[in-house]
Amino acid sequence: MALTKQATVALTKFLARADAGMLGKDTIYKAVVLTAAQKVKITDFLRTLWQDNKYICPEILDLKPRHGYESRVLKDGFSSAQYAEWLAFGCSDVAEVSIDERKRPRLHGTLMLDFSGQNYHLLVPIRSDIKGVVYVDDVIPKGLSAGSRKDNSPLGGSL
Repeated sequence: MALTKQATVALTKFLARADAGMLGKDTIYKAVVLTAAQKVKITDFLRTLWQDNKYICPEILDLKPRHGYESRVLKDGFSSAQYAEWLAFGCSDVAEVSIDERKRPRLHGTLMLDFSGQNYHLLVPIRSDIKGVVYVDDVIPKGLSAGSRKDNSPLGGSL
């Protein structure tokens, strides 16, 4: 798993506070460990994006979970536990690196089949700026409708 143990603990604490109405602008430092292949591909894409041959993607990225929480939990209606699970899967070592329509890099997860009748992929945008700051702040369940529920959930479909 690419999320560090420290990041998993910090994310759990962030989500508990956010669920209680205390949504902060937390940054979880050194949270997502990239594989060597992921780092190389992201670096190549960022060099093209920023037109800078010296641009380097770090081996370990920070996580800023607020944007994803606002998007997936507050806006789309998924649980914070589902958001955390998606981050873990989306940032895994098996995630491929691709680019979006604006040539920005992202981690692209495998086909997900855990929602009955709905197949989707997890996309993790890699955020960056011209100064070399690179981080993760969201996971997108591409192809899954907002508010979808798992029929097979042990919580009775509440995920």
